[in-house]
Amino acid sequence: MTADTVKRQPRSVRFGGTPLYHNHATGEPAQPDGVRRVNELCVELETYANLTQRGAAGFIGMSVVITIISLLFALWILGWERMTYELALSMLITAPALTCIAFLFYFASGAHRCRGAFIRIHRGTRKLYFIYPNGKRLHVLDWDKLEAVAGFIPIISASGYASRHPLYLFGIDHAMDPPTEIFAACGNLGAYSGDRSARSLWSYLQAFMAHGPGGLPEPPPIPPRLSRKQETLRPYRDWYAGLKRRLAKPHGKLWAPITIPFWFGWLLINAFPDSVEAFLQYNVPYRQFPKEIDQLCGFAEKRQPVIRVNGERIEP
Repeated sequence: MTADTVKRQPRSVRFGGTPLYHNHATGEPAQPDGVRRVNELCVELETYANLTQRGAAGFIGMSVVITIISLLFALWILGWERMTYELALSMLITAPALTCIAFLFYFASGAHRCRGAFIRIHRGTRKLYFIYPNGKRLHVLDWDKLEAVAGFIPIISASGYASRHPLYLFGIDHAMDPPTEIFAACGNLGAYSGDRSARSLWSYLQAFMAHGPGGLPEPPPIPPRLSRKQETLRPYRDWYAGLKRRLAKPHGKLWAPITIPFWFGWLLINAFPDSVEAFLQYNVPYRQFPKEIDQLCGFAEKRQPVIRVNGERIEP
């Protein structure tokens, strides 16, 4: 089979990326950036789709914040003395426009049906298993023939310029007709660290495939599933805990007049959108692997009965 018969990804996907190679050092130590869980046989990775799906839900909360700030700013510019009934009515009618657009984007992206997907790489079979969030087909790729790239995603917004650098994995799914190049993005996205996180993840994957998880740093534990109310309130608890730690540092109270306004801004642009995302996405599932892949990878979980008391979910 010639390379010409393979359906390739657009060249633009690799634009700005840095190739990484098998059995070559990346210059970064192995770190589980983007690793969700790992056992003796398999490593499971977060995908870039998980971030975009969360962002689609969180943007609904951000749109509410932007709308309220815009209305307050308009009132400050115009002043109460210039406010008329017709002007106030027109402002109230147009105010929900951004939030409606955010909801349209949320439903159009499919985030209301699927929270994202995961990638699994098996040491024994030396295969990568992946299902696209909006797809149903299981793609099986050869680990030894994967092409790895420290990706580059430029982000231009009203707040400025940034870039993300997930780890791109390319491989050929020969079970498709014609054979098709599959593209999966995973890992810590490196918004502030450049492509160092992608390099460290590739170092981690190479070490895992060669020697197993022994000696590698462990990924953070998966947080336990809470009730919807608890999940919705968790961003506020994390925000408050972070503020308390900041104020408890040496000279923390001295800097309080600057720290507290900054943290209230963080509450609006981070904690509130995360809370909205947690509420909306609570019952939205991730894309599931077939049961045989769960068993093969050692991630098959026994379903536990759901116990509720007065509508609250109680963990057994």
